[in-house]
Amino acid sequence: MSQIVCRGCGSIMNAMGIEPFTLCNCSGCGTELTVPFELDYLTLEKPLYEKTIFTVYEGFDKSQNTSSMIFILPSDNPEFKKFYKIAKEQATFLATLKHPNVCPIINFGEIDGNFFVVEPRMDGFPLSDYSPEKLGLLEVEKVIDLLHSVAHGLAISHHKEFVHHDLCPKNIHVDARGIVRTKNFFISRFTYDYFQGREDIVSSVSSYSISPEKAESFVEDKRGDVFSFGVLFYYMLTGKYPFSGKNIMETVYSRIKRKKSSQEQVFSNEKSPVLTAGTIDYVAPVPPSSLRDGVPEEINTAVLEMLSYHPVQRPRFTEILSMINLYKAKGDREKVFHFAQKEMVRETINTKTKVIPNMKSLYDGPDPKKEEKDPPDPWTS
Repeated sequence: MSQIVCRGCGSIMNAMGIEPFTLCNCSGCGTELTVPFELDYLTLEKPLYEKTIFTVYEGFDKSQNTSSMIFILPSDNPEFKKFYKIAKEQATFLATLKHPNVCPIINFGEIDGNFFVVEPRMDGFPLSDYSPEKLGLLEVEKVIDLLHSVAHGLAISHHKEFVHHDLCPKNIHVDARGIVRTKNFFISRFTYDYFQGREDIVSSVSSYSISPEKAESFVEDKRGDVFSFGVLFYYMLTGKYPFSGKNIMETVYSRIKRKKSSQEQVFSNEKSPVLTAGTIDYVAPVPPSSLRDGVPEEINTAVLEMLSYHPVQRPRFTEILSMINLYKAKGDREKVFHFAQKEMVRETINTKTKVIPNMKSLYDGPDPKKEEKDPPDPWTS
């Protein structure tokens, strides 16, 4: 690209001969700019990170006229054909997933031999930017409303047989209008397929949110998303994770029930214990209500069920939605009942005020309060 338009002052700068993604400053206002890379109708403005074998960019899709997050699978990858097949299949299916609480795929295909996937770039922030320690805990009702929206999107995705596989705070986004969306379905599912059945799948997802079955057997189904959702619910209510450790691996294995006795620990050459599912004790999470007052019992019970060690004991998202809906309906009924009570009391008071007569106005005799202190003596009068 030979020209850059400054987002600060609108000046047009000549970028001829400058390497893409080079940082420079506008000569007019000093705004820091990045020289973009033009890939046909995709403008790659800024590389963000690498995930699996994809490079993720902030950019602009001219065909959709949308600021975007663009995932690029480069054609120079030695196993491009193999990964291209997986990526195209995932993108084709996920493009059918449309719901207000899910960030959609808006474009995908090939450009100059590279495979790409485009998602809209949203304003707002991911939940990973929210720190309970710095900002304090959200009100319980707000947490329930927020995660109610997440559950809606996941219920639809599970109905279509789409498992996310990496449900964690960084993949839940709240935009400027307060709409909550689950994002990164494509890259999370591709990563799961890429590491399928391999031990290093454990390091590809959040160590706090990973399900026990994925940490132990490296596979999971829809119920793995339910466990991760329970972790998210627990964290948003209490500011703490239900399972944690001194390091990543200890955090991962803390959710797996011991398979060996403590005497069968494996040691490395350095004589320090190797962390495995057999050397870390499983400790069931304490109820959220024990860490925070005001957590409703229904929510408390449901979160612990989501965190069940055995997948079959976890509720489905349709059941989670039903539980939250019943809880909210109960709250609405109580509000209506309390309002009706207040109205009845107010009407009763007003009615009594209207019907109680002014007794003084019906009595023509002297005021009893003004009786003489020494009444006259009847024998002398």
